[in-house]
Amino acid sequence: MATTLTDLNNFDLLAVSGDEAAKFLQGQLTCDIDKVSSTQSVRGAYCDINGRVIADMRVLLNGSSYFLLTTRGMGFALKKTLEKYIVFSKAAIKIETSSWERFGAYGSGATQTLQSIFHAVPEKADGVVCQQDCLLIRLPDAQARYEILISTDNDDLRDQLEDQGITDDLEEWELADIRQGSVHINADTQDTYTPQLLNYDLTGVIDFKKGCFPGQEIVARMHYRAPAKKRLYRATVKGIRAASDSMIMAGNESVGEIISVAMTETGQYELLAILPCELVEQKAALELRNHQEDGSDARVSKATLQILDLPLSSS
Repeated sequence: MATTLTDLNNFDLLAVSGDEAAKFLQGQLTCDIDKVSSTQSVRGAYCDINGRVIADMRVLLNGSSYFLLTTRGMGFALKKTLEKYIVFSKAAIKIETSSWERFGAYGSGATQTLQSIFHAVPEKADGVVCQQDCLLIRLPDAQARYEILISTDNDDLRDQLEDQGITDDLEEWELADIRQGSVHINADTQDTYTPQLLNYDLTGVIDFKKGCFPGQEIVARMHYRAPAKKRLYRATVKGIRAASDSMIMAGNESVGEIISVAMTETGQYELLAILPCELVEQKAALELRNHQEDGSDARVSKATLQILDLPLSSS
């Protein structure tokens, strides 16, 4: 059975510790910190007062510290923002990225492979197995998929993973994220999108029962009081290249914004894009277009964009 191990060292890791660490994070993040334990992680986000997403993260408990696992480049920005408020709490925050490594495991044999290395794997989505200097996280996915955080001091475990073979090709991993509707904020997109545009309010990143957080009133008003005009959708296209600068057209009007894209095993492309809900619900004809410059002649390639199903229920 096949197992692919992928180098995912494109992350930042913050550690929040202290007597009031949980209380502090509960008032800052969109997720319910009370649900985090040594065996359970949660996905969350940090929003500004206008309800726009500054960063998204997975929250884990490692010993007495809460880990915030986020995209590379977001650690310093998130730390700087949280430090404005943490001075009022008996808690401290520091960047731990250089002390840890991160890997992904997927494929039909992933569970069996990790079982042989760790002797235990989490059975449910967002579940965690904590061992000395290591955290193993199961992601929400139709096929078992895992993230592994390993301390840089744990040479033995790193050697066991290297014996399995580690690839730095992220195409399949990014495709799996697209198929789960998983979008991560980076330095170019922070403070750009509301949770609603990224479906965070539908996929469990926002917990509307946990109480207040920055921007909570605006985020809740968008979710409860008015139907969304735009949301994140998954789509596919074949016959042409799809990229972040490709245009999504309805007739002669540009109507969409591509957030992420990856090539499939058959050479087609799948992508996540923010699109008008009305056009999708009406099954309007959508087209992907690429403008290519060839000397003095401008050429346009185009192909039909097909909307695909996307998981929208929280894990």
